[in-house]
This record gives sequence, structure tokens and C-alpha cells, in this order.
Amino acid sequence: MNLFVPIHNHEQLEAVASLKVSAVILSTAFCSSKTQYPLTMAELSSLSKISTEMKVPWYLSVNRMMLQSEWSAFEQEIQQISTFHPTGFIVSDLGVMYYFKKNYPDKKIVLQTDTTITNAQDVEILLSLGVDIVALARELTINEVTEIVFRHGNHVMISGFGYQCMSTSSRPLMSNYFEYIQHDIDVLYKRFTLQEEGRNERYPAMQDTHGFHIFTSSVLEIFDEASTLEEIGLNHLLIDSLFIDDETIQTVIKTFNKKMVSEEAISEISKKYLLSKALFYTPTSAIKVVIE
Repeated sequence: MNLFVPIHNHEQLEAVASLKVSAVILSTAFCSSKTQYPLTMAELSSLSKISTEMKVPWYLSVNRMMLQSEWSAFEQEIQQISTFHPTGFIVSDLGVMYYFKKNYPDKKIVLQTDTTITNAQDVEILLSLGVDIVALARELTINEVTEIVFRHGNHVMISGFGYQCMSTSSRPLMSNYFEYIQHDIDVLYKRFTLQEEGRNERYPAMQDTHGFHIFTSSVLEIFDEASTLEEIGLNHLLIDSLFIDDETIQTVIKTFNKKMVSEEAISEISKKYLLSKALFYTPTSAIKVVIE
């Protein structure tokens, strides 16, 4: 199984490289969203150099929609980053994908839209356009994922572990809130925990330069399901490290690489995080009705 893991410092890079991950993901403030630790160009240059020396492929996260007004700045940033020799790019925007295929045809492209890739035909047409790996929508059930993997497993990626994004707004909702209550707080890239009145769930949230994001109260874990899907052809798995400590991420990597028993890993991780299977066994069409 090819494991893709976000990192933001040298210690993380060395740790995950020793555990034989297939690729690391690096982020910048301009190109990337939903990351707590965007890298400066100097940091990106340093990490990319070490990745190359250690023979660990690295991808730049461009996981947001690019506005027309931002296009010139986007091209300038990519031109600079291309001198660091990334293996490829993880993109959400079809226009960005087209730009990379046209201008950097030797680079690998992973398309990750979070919600819109819901059937095998979606995967098929994107592969025909030159995408190398297609990340499936996070809302799919295990049966739906299985059917798509059976047809395109070698070119499919799914999320295997991590908090799942529930909602994204381009508005700076957190800073707007603190401005409204007249509190001067630096909110960028900070974790906040939200709890709705009348509910027990506590939802991690953060604001970056591109907007405000709310995540699930539980952490997705599909150790056993991923093993089953691998048997029918699944070849790529994303481990999302947002809000997760390094030791836990290392445990997750060991488990997916079959260096650790899943029951042992779940027992260890569940002491720190609430784990769930997300929507793998609960279709999004399921409606909870409360009758009083």
C-alpha cells in the first residue's frame, strides 16, 4: 500500500521515511488549505532537498480552488517551487490540474476534491484527462468504495485515517466572531473546539488564510477495511495528520504497513482520540428522525 503523509519538519520526515512511507505532502500558505503548519519557501526548499536525498517522493498540496484574480501569483509560486523538484501535486481544482499537465507534464497528479468523485465513471474520465491518482469522495460507503476500487484500484486513493472536514467557508468566521465580541485574538492556524448547545460532540475547527473549516468530532480509522480493499486492488492511502500527534501517526503507518496489529493500534490510539468508521457503514442518504 502506498501511504501519503503530510509533514512539516525534519524530525517528522526522518521518522516517516524510516517507516517506509511512499510519499510525504508539503504545504504552503498560498497553495494549501486545512493545514496548521504552512511552510515558508526556505523551509520548503530545505525539506524538499532532504526528501530528495532520502529518496522519499514529495508532493505539494494545492488542495483549494484557485480564483482568477490569484492566477498570476499562483504561477509565480509554482515556478519557484518547481525548482525544488517535487514528485507531483495534489490538487482540487480542474483548472489547476490542466495547468500542471500542460506546463509540468512529467509531474504526477493526484486529484482530491473531497466530495465530488462518487462513481467509477468519474474516475475513468479523470484518468483519461491525464490524472494519475484519483481520491474518492469521503462520503462513500465501504460497498461503494469496493465497487470503484475493483474497477480502478491501482489509480484510486482513499482517506485511511484522520479528522474529516465537515464544512468549509471562504469567510473568516472565527476572526469575525472574535471581532464581534471585541476580543483581539490571533486565530490563524490555531485549533479551536466548537460545541453546539444541546449536543455532546466537540468539533475541531480552524481558520487559515483561505477560510474557516470544521472537522468531525471523531477520527476516521479503517485499518481492517483498507487491508480488505488492498486485496482487491487499492494501492493508495492518505493519512491526514491534522490535529494528530506524531507518535500516533507513526503507529498508524506501522499498522497500515502491517508492522503492528490493528487491535493493538486501535487500543493505543483510542486512549487519545475518539475513533469511528465515519460514513463507511452509514450512507449519507440515511436520515435521523426524532419523533416527540
